[in-house]
Amino acid sequence: MRNNLPVLESEIQTLLEFFPQYSKEELIKKYRQKDSPYNHDFIPIIDFVEHHFIFKHYPQLSQSEFLRITPLARRHYPNYQSASHVIGYVSKANQKDIEAQFISKYTGHIGKDGLEKQYDDFLQGSLGKRIIKVDALNREIQTISHQDSKEGDSLITTLDMRLQKVMDKAFEGKNGAALIMNANNGEILAAGSYPEYDLNQFIGGISHENWNALRDSPYKPLINKFANGLYPPGSVIKMGMGLAFLEYAGIDENEILNTPPFIELGGRKFRDWKKDGHGNSDLYKALKRSVDVYFYILSQKVDFEDVANVLKQMGLGEKTGIDLPSESRGIVPSPSYKLKRFKDKWYEGDSIISSIGQGMFLTTPLQIANYTALIATGKLPTPHFAKQIQNQVQSYPPKDVLNDFQKSKIGALREGMRQVCSEMGGTAYYATRTSKVDLACKTGTAQVVGISQKDEERIKEEEMDYFHRSQAWITGFLPVDNPQYVITIMVEHGGSGSGVGGPLLAELANALMDWGYVAENSNKTNKLVKKE
Repeated sequence: MRNNLPVLESEIQTLLEFFPQYSKEELIKKYRQKDSPYNHDFIPIIDFVEHHFIFKHYPQLSQSEFLRITPLARRHYPNYQSASHVIGYVSKANQKDIEAQFISKYTGHIGKDGLEKQYDDFLQGSLGKRIIKVDALNREIQTISHQDSKEGDSLITTLDMRLQKVMDKAFEGKNGAALIMNANNGEILAAGSYPEYDLNQFIGGISHENWNALRDSPYKPLINKFANGLYPPGSVIKMGMGLAFLEYAGIDENEILNTPPFIELGGRKFRDWKKDGHGNSDLYKALKRSVDVYFYILSQKVDFEDVANVLKQMGLGEKTGIDLPSESRGIVPSPSYKLKRFKDKWYEGDSIISSIGQGMFLTTPLQIANYTALIATGKLPTPHFAKQIQNQVQSYPPKDVLNDFQKSKIGALREGMRQVCSEMGGTAYYATRTSKVDLACKTGTAQVVGISQKDEERIKEEEMDYFHRSQAWITGFLPVDNPQYVITIMVEHGGSGSGVGGPLLAELANALMDWGYVAENSNKTNKLVKKE
């Protein structure tokens, strides 16, 4: 039709009677973008038409020899924004996408984020092939060979949408991230990054207005906060610190230290969170009541390089291997890291602030969930969302990463976490009392060091106080006596880990029981065991 403009204009004028939302100039421009003497294919000018519409008007539209109506599958996400950062989305394929994934030239779309991107090769299928003989006028005269195309594989995920919806409801009005994971095999049953966004916005190409609103929001809805968000872990790191100190500080879990309101170093006071201090503390009490000074003191008795190595063994500062694109690694601070990154020496003050998960320390909620699973079971799983691709069940054996000494001390960490949730005086005791199942957990409150200048420009004055509040953490496992599941929660600028995180932990634990994941004999009892 290249040399027959009247025919082109006539056909487009006919189309406009059915599709008045388009303009003549718009459709002609789209046609000419792909028209050339070397292109003998039909050129798409209207990318998608709803089935009910085409069904009604197919007899009229199919009359023209110059028009072709091609069946097209199009994604629809029935849960809209729920688990949006897990599922990801497909969008129209551009030239760069086509170069990377040639089939997208024919399907017209490609996975852009989440599982859609991670498993795009499987989901797209494969092209068929037909070799034909044509004459000098490019008319087909013989089929030499034919190979059928292959439909895309189906992907069954580990997500339980019942649990996901409980999580979504619990996070209404909050920002942050949460995960529920099988502690033994790494299957993620629910995962949320809040705020979420409606995946269906992206299918036919998102509008500039909607894209700018998502991109410019100071609440960062486009970031997958559980896998890519980096936050100081605060006190949820104390189990890992405790294990490192047991190995390298020459103490055991029962050794009692005097833990006053603060320690003084270089003319500076490093204070405990409790104004009057905690008196004497062993490891159990240090975890139960989150005694900062206990960790300050022991941080001065070790080479912090050894501490960092233990934490890396436990999966911190390392990618978990989750089946999502672009997972963040995080930072475990150490003398070697500081020297390499900042060309500066390590000071005793660095050890002190790092021992309570502050300073240079950065983790993802996913790493904290995986590290919690290691404490719960003794082995480090690989978190994942793919349960079955076509008919093949996916398997991710957990990794045996601890040495014999460390394995012998994991029980002490579990007991300390049990006391946090289950004994009077534990930092989450009151906050998790609505749980129907016995929990072991650890709370954390991490200070916000600063707000970037770019973000400050987007934040309204009345919201500024919110963005200066601390990040609230809680991570735990259940049931206590036979750990099966891990729940990790991080509420951005939530303030208190126990106050805001504890009720959320209890709510998600109850959902696990309500939906049959936890046996009835794991019900919470009124009996409290006090360790002398």
